[in-house]
Amino acid sequence: MSRLSERIENFNRAFEIYKEAAADFKQEKILTHMALVQSFEVCFELAWKCLKDYMAENGVIANYPKEVIKEAFNKETLKNAQLWIDMLNVRNSTSHEYNMDKINRYLSDMCTIYFEELARFHSWLGEINE
Repeated sequence: MSRLSERIENFNRAFEIYKEAAADFKQEKILTHMALVQSFEVCFELAWKCLKDYMAENGVIANYPKEVIKEAFNKETLKNAQLWIDMLNVRNSTSHEYNMDKINRYLSDMCTIYFEELARFHSWLGEINE
């Protein structure tokens, strides 16, 4: 199994958990919100690493998330680099934030805009991993 296939498998498992957490968001329970944040963080982390491995398999070497996003956009692998940068910034913010009032600002986007983008990415991974 290639490194990319292994990452895709891990991403797929993380995405299923993220999908469940996003669906439960409206329950407005603190543990549900914390689960959503954590599952988004893991899912995004695996997403950019899948992208990194995919780019490497196609001859593009980039090591850091912003580099990977930029190169993927330049190669037209990603359509909306700014959205990916936004997701990266939110992931960086939430992973070091313990004030739920600040985190609450991101929850809606995690269930809508970011979820939709990662769902598109999930579908694309299915296409390239066939």
